Amino acid sequence: MTPPVGVDYSQTARRQPWSALPAAVQHRFAAGLGAPVDSAPLAGGGFTNGFAAVLTGGNRRVFAKAAPATDHLIFAAYVREAEVLAALPANLPFPLLHFAELIPAAGTQWQLLCFEAIDGYMPGQPWTATDLGAVHRSLLTVQSGLQELPAEFSGGSMVDDFFGADSQTGVSDCWLVNDRLPSYLSPLNPQQMAELQDLTLLGRDALVGDAVLHNDLRADNILIRSNPRSTTEPVALFCDWNFLSTGPAWADWVALLVYPRHAGIDVGPWLTESPLSADADPDHIDAWLAVLAAYMVTSGSQPDLATSPFLRTHQRFTARILIDWISERRHWEF
Repeated sequence: MTPPVGVDYSQTARRQPWSALPAAVQHRFAAGLGAPVDSAPLAGGGFTNGFAAVLTGGNRRVFAKAAPATDHLIFAAYVREAEVLAALPANLPFPLLHFAELIPAAGTQWQLLCFEAIDGYMPGQPWTATDLGAVHRSLLTVQSGLQELPAEFSGGSMVDDFFGADSQTGVSDCWLVNDRLPSYLSPLNPQQMAELQDLTLLGRDALVGDAVLHNDLRADNILIRSNPRSTTEPVALFCDWNFLSTGPAWADWVALLVYPRHAGIDVGPWLTESPLSADADPDHIDAWLAVLAAYMVTSGSQPDLATSPFLRTHQRFTARILIDWISERRHWEF
């Protein structure tokens, strides 16, 4: 298999155009915009085919998302996002939601979300210390604010997500079923494979925690914009709040650091000096990386999706950089 290359996260989505939306959906967004829609360039980031675009009309711009109930997974995700956004504390760094509505259109229900349009950019093109600092500051704010959520909005636990009876992730036996790594990953010897399996199983303990997490923090779910109160420190806004989970407070931060590390940033000081991860057990961090790698290997081996042609590439690429980081942290030699 060809080794996975880096992913351009600004160009991963394949979405339906504005013209494909039912008239009722178009009319509701135009009403929210306060003018007929003149242009609707689609969002290039993400791994779903749900409608997402910046709508422009008159002198206004908004960011719109929409999905029909017939598209069960995306519809459920947008409904969940609307529920969570309604419950989030207002001081958290996320784009302002103008409205979220369920409306009938074309014989089914549609979930609509309409946000302020952010003048900003996706980090990671390439990653810089400045952008990583903005993400870190926002994540500290998010970690504090999410603890105020009502219990019913906190999501399931990471332990159940990966190891529960209903889990479909296959992480527990990933390395036993695959007694050697896929060819796109750096090869490990039997001792290293056994250690990787032990680390993965340690995830049952490592991922225990009651911190509420965004749980899907990647570059394509982050926007960086200038800070009106500072000429030097930008602000990171977090998007796509439909995968909340509970676990250790450092889990979002550690999973994100995989990508800046691959881009050449020395993430060691960020890991050891951040209030989020300074006190984390290093073996527990490695266990989380191993669990995430097992998930990415398992998911990345599934058939490609026509509606998300870059999803498996992303998963295989992420698995590779996770194994590379684990190998460095465990001092494995090839």
